[in-house]
Amino acid sequence: MTNEEAAKVLEPVDGEALVPGRKPAIRRKSPKLSSKSRRLYDSTQDLTKEDGAGENEVPNSPVQVTLTSSEGNFEQTLVESLENGGEKTSDKMQSSRRTATNLTQDSLDDADYFDAQAHLAGDLSSLTVSSEPPLRNGRVRSKTDPFQFFEVKHDPCHQLTVRVLRGRNISKGLFGDIFDVPDPYIEIHIHNAPDGKKATSHVDNNPNPEWDETLTYFLPTGDEKNIIAEISLMDSNYSVDEILGKVEFDIGKIPLETTVLRTFSFNETSEVDIEFRKEVKYDSNLRSSLALCEEEKAFRSARKSKVLKAMRILLEKHNRVGGPRTMREAPVITVLGSGGGFRAMTGYAGAIKALHDSGVLDCCTYLTGLSGSSWYLACLYAHENFPVRGPTEVNAEIRHFIENSPFWLLRPECLMRYSHRLHAKMKAGQPVTFTDFFGMLIGQTLLGAEKMQTAKLSDFQNKIKDGGAPMPMMTCLHVRPKTSAMTFHDWVEFSPFEIGIAKYGTFMNTKHFGSKFFMGVLAKQFEESPLHFLMGVWGSAFSILFNRLLEKSHGIADNIKKAVDFRQEMQEELTQCMQSNDDGDDSSDETADDTDSEYDDAVENPPNPHPPLTRTTWFGGRSNSPEKCKSNGRSGMMRWLDWGGSMEEPDEVEEKPKPKKPHSRSFLNSLIGSVFGTDILESREYRAGKILNYMRGVSLSRPYYLLSPFTPFDENNTIAEVGEFEKIHEPIEVKRKKVHMVDAGLTFNSPYPPMLRPQRTVDLILSFDFSGRDSDNSEPFKEILLAEKWAKLHHLPFPKIDRSVFEREGMKECYVFRDEEDERAPIIIHFVLCNVLFRKFKRPGVPRARGDTSGDFDIFDAPKTPYSTFNFQYANEEFDRLRDLVEFNTLLHIDTIIEEIINCSNLRRRSQIRGSITLKDVRNSVHLSEKNKRSLEKNLLNAGGSFHLD
Repeated sequence: MTNEEAAKVLEPVDGEALVPGRKPAIRRKSPKLSSKSRRLYDSTQDLTKEDGAGENEVPNSPVQVTLTSSEGNFEQTLVESLENGGEKTSDKMQSSRRTATNLTQDSLDDADYFDAQAHLAGDLSSLTVSSEPPLRNGRVRSKTDPFQFFEVKHDPCHQLTVRVLRGRNISKGLFGDIFDVPDPYIEIHIHNAPDGKKATSHVDNNPNPEWDETLTYFLPTGDEKNIIAEISLMDSNYSVDEILGKVEFDIGKIPLETTVLRTFSFNETSEVDIEFRKEVKYDSNLRSSLALCEEEKAFRSARKSKVLKAMRILLEKHNRVGGPRTMREAPVITVLGSGGGFRAMTGYAGAIKALHDSGVLDCCTYLTGLSGSSWYLACLYAHENFPVRGPTEVNAEIRHFIENSPFWLLRPECLMRYSHRLHAKMKAGQPVTFTDFFGMLIGQTLLGAEKMQTAKLSDFQNKIKDGGAPMPMMTCLHVRPKTSAMTFHDWVEFSPFEIGIAKYGTFMNTKHFGSKFFMGVLAKQFEESPLHFLMGVWGSAFSILFNRLLEKSHGIADNIKKAVDFRQEMQEELTQCMQSNDDGDDSSDETADDTDSEYDDAVENPPNPHPPLTRTTWFGGRSNSPEKCKSNGRSGMMRWLDWGGSMEEPDEVEEKPKPKKPHSRSFLNSLIGSVFGTDILESREYRAGKILNYMRGVSLSRPYYLLSPFTPFDENNTIAEVGEFEKIHEPIEVKRKKVHMVDAGLTFNSPYPPMLRPQRTVDLILSFDFSGRDSDNSEPFKEILLAEKWAKLHHLPFPKIDRSVFEREGMKECYVFRDEEDERAPIIIHFVLCNVLFRKFKRPGVPRARGDTSGDFDIFDAPKTPYSTFNFQYANEEFDRLRDLVEFNTLLHIDTIIEEIINCSNLRRRSQIRGSITLKDVRNSVHLSEKNKRSLEKNLLNAGGSFHLD
């Protein structure tokens, strides 16, 4: 194909652009362009017809220019092969570039509006640069991502393959063989390995079995002298399997990449042939990179075109000029929802409805939630009719569901169902805590019994396919036992594609959350965690403070002083929870026994068990009948699960004297206590959430990675107060088998961290803060001020939060914060939960009728406000009031949002560093290796001096 042929406008039959070397079915069509668009077309022709080859030639370099009119009536693709891609460019080339650049600026009228993506050796100002052609089947064009140049290396582990071949003369002994022929199988237990106890199948009535089965183990790569395999010859029986013999074998004696055959003798006659092979396992099931995953990049690319179109429609609807003219100029908008229980969930429902009805939601790229707001996102994206029909149906269902308290689910039949699930999870080898139980309660309340059974986070991928809706992002914290979450924490982000901690540049597939990893390898995969379990993790503050939740639901806590700090109380409770629920062997290194079953762990190390021979009854008392309830050393939860969650009372029940409590509270306490074998209102056992540590055994090449690695780093903490963020740069304890995951509201109550990652290039943040305050007129900046401190400690751009604006302007629905000195800092529109104009106006600009007092209510000042953080039951009127209030406040400031969209668009237009990585950033980075720095500099020079990240 000649340059002239390739330069013709092609109209693909199947939607693909013609690329040299490919032959899709196409029909040629002469371009119908306006005079101004024709000038750009002709200028691209001049680049090949009249420009000579430079000294640094790049022969046959494919170049694509895509022209799209504002009316969307045509999209043409030009593909050329240029012979100049070096730094030396002729005057004619530079002149042609200037012509094309001018055409993408203000000189074009609306009729000739177009986006141009030119893949050239140099950057055409607002044009996006890439050296690869588009790919087939809708895949994303590959381009250089500067964050991929930061090395995130993990040491590989060893994979031990054990092939159990055959047995000979298997005997149960002289007398045993007379009465029974053995049903032999082999069990091999390697204490150092995750999922280290495995076995072959048994062979019925055969003293000379042929197994030929393979067992796989993953081992650490350090000192292997203490890695011993316990090999047991077993006889399968109906009741208890019998050990016929046991030997030990030193795994350290097996050379790498070598197959070793050994014959083991178990008694005078029994022999078994086993083959061993140890190899280095280089493949990892974790994604180790500071860059976004490819799936999220594909989503952003697809979403960008829809956002650009939506912004143009929004501005036209409101008769506004300006705004984004190209894909590059379209700002990335994220919506943040804070924590606050059902108050936050209800408020977020009103905010999302207002954004949807106004058209702003179509302009957003991300929806982010924390605690109560994450519950709303879970309900929204799990609904079968979203996003096609918007949030109205979802809001109606939530309104109906929370009319009744979730504690009506604490019925015997529900507890039986929950107990079977907890039992199965524990037997499989996964940690089980009260977070699981609370997740079932909240999941069935908000999702319904049927949807609760099937909903998964990974299912949300279908909702955002082809950029059809904003991408949901939920958050929680990884914390340490015996350390305040304000002192040390890692933010964990949950998306439909992956879950992980950006601080370490290590992520897992969403379906693998809760599975067993070792040194980056998926050692044992469990079923994907149900959505209701994740909801329990995201909102685990209420699991930790479950006693307060019960008291509030039964009117016991009405007189609790408002001055009690929710975060401080939760932190104190969490510390006690983790101390009482911290496994004794959990912090040991890889040489410790790695028993696979949580069931067995509970047997061997019962945490805080009841007094011997004691069983909790349904009526708050305990049975001391040795005949009825032998504990066998098991913890309360395990004893209850062993009995199958029986609802039957023992024949003899001896009540112990206990302080009198309200009957309803005593009943619920006994009801829940029967599951966990403890008085849940008094004991902290099991209430802090736990999962298997997906970073167990990972050897980090550095203890942490910077969220903004192109920024110089200073470990001196001179911003935060004493006790705030002092150890946030310390690494995760990779030797732990299990880690604590808790509500992110323990630090600050808005999910800013995932959206501040520079990879996501967020321009505008719509922050909805539903956090509790001492009164309706209290300063509403507590959480955003903590977020500002956190951002500065991580060297992330963040606007200065001027507290004096509250003194000057008083309480109002939203405040706008921007940084005039830092072009990379996002603009934040901070929406506050307050009732100011809603008292007098039914809708923006529509006064209430005389006598209409439905909007005249307080949120925090009312003596018995329904909007307490601990209230989990809203009457329909209470739900409607709060939802309508937030919807009103949001609609009242749609013009403010539009104004900031225009400002962000203008900032992207005039700033080359907005959403970009420049040559200066690369050269100033102290975190890049010299090799990667040189490679990245070369790519940057070829790309015109900067990389656009979206």
